[in-house]
Amino acid sequence: MVKLNDLAAGSFWQLIDMDVDYDENGKAFVRIPVSEKHRQVYGQVHGGVIATMLDSAIAVVVNQKIGPDEGANTVELKVNYLRPALGDSLRAEAEIIKYGRRLIVAEAKCYDESENKLVAYASGTYYRLGKLKKE
Repeated sequence: MVKLNDLAAGSFWQLIDMDVDYDENGKAFVRIPVSEKHRQVYGQVHGGVIATMLDSAIAVVVNQKIGPDEGANTVELKVNYLRPALGDSLRAEAEIIKYGRRLIVAEAKCYDESENKLVAYASGTYYRLGKLKKE
């Protein structure tokens, strides 16, 4: 299990300004204050940013569920883009749908917070790596 602070301190997360939170009901939340670096040529938030948020939100919820010495990798992520994200802030929420011995299936939704509209939906499958070796 990766700690939330360690995820948020990761260089990639800092590059795109992602913040993370997790609640007692087993939901994960990822937020990005949108800036020009997140937008594509048409002024919309780039689909890769949205996919990253969805995958990251799922990673948070998975990492909070697995054991303290375990890891998990994304093996499949399917994203449906529903409308352009034009606002100044995005929020992704994720929750686990099926927690299996080897595979974990979860879903995530991304919202444009300025309009509170759903902009994308994702389902993802993660593979549990089991106990990680200590180096």
